[in-house]
Amino acid sequence: MVKEFLGNLELNKVYCMDCIEGMRMIPDESIDLVVTSPPYAEQRKHQYRSIPEKEYPQWTVFWMNEVRRILKPEGSVIINIRPHLKNGQISDYVLRTRLALRENGWSENEELIWIKPDAPPMGSIHRPRRSWESLLWFGKSGKVYCNPKANGNESNRVGFESKKGVGEYKHGTSKAKKGISRCRDYVEIGTSKVDRSDYNTHPAQYPVQLAEWLIKMLSTKNSVVLDPFMGSGTTAVAALKNNRKFIGFEISKEYVEIANKRINDISNNL
Repeated sequence: MVKEFLGNLELNKVYCMDCIEGMRMIPDESIDLVVTSPPYAEQRKHQYRSIPEKEYPQWTVFWMNEVRRILKPEGSVIINIRPHLKNGQISDYVLRTRLALRENGWSENEELIWIKPDAPPMGSIHRPRRSWESLLWFGKSGKVYCNPKANGNESNRVGFESKKGVGEYKHGTSKAKKGISRCRDYVEIGTSKVDRSDYNTHPAQYPVQLAEWLIKMLSTKNSVVLDPFMGSGTTAVAALKNNRKFIGFEISKEYVEIANKRINDISNNL
């Protein structure tokens, strides 16, 4: 494989370093898409570095400020996260983080949903089983690249079908057509799809198929996808499988080794 570079950084590689240090080495407006699942506040502090809830909004604004510099004008950022329950109430750190990012000038373009139909029985036994997570979608503005038909299906009912008197905002009539429909704003992918390799010990993975769904919709072929919190390399694997380039940062040497093994395996099979 021919080596390619982004500034002084080699593409299609995971670097063992703090994401701020790494992103400062990336040239301005050179990243097309960020797909990441940052550490949840104090939920797995015994397994990897955790951020206190009180500090989480400003910590997110801090690393997103560096993303703003390197993100292309029509680029997107997807943050996979969901707040936990605390004393019977939803913790407000994610809500405060979303508002802090808006206050900092980010456009929150949509909240997409990852539905996990086979999710384990997590959360309080006094509440319904937790079976979904948010995919918070940010951009420098509301004018971001998006191809919702990239994940669409063949349909005989593309468009809005109306008759006079139905749907008052429509004048006259219209008829649905055959074609590719836009995807919905949620995706159902079971947690059974995550990498269960014996060597992959990362405690908080999302499935490759989830990252693929986002990458196909929010970037084009040969785009550069960044994951500042790469973990075990899922975003990287999804990027390679869909003819995108990637760059990632991860502070845990153990997880970098896992990510590189997965990347090497998929590279050899492509």
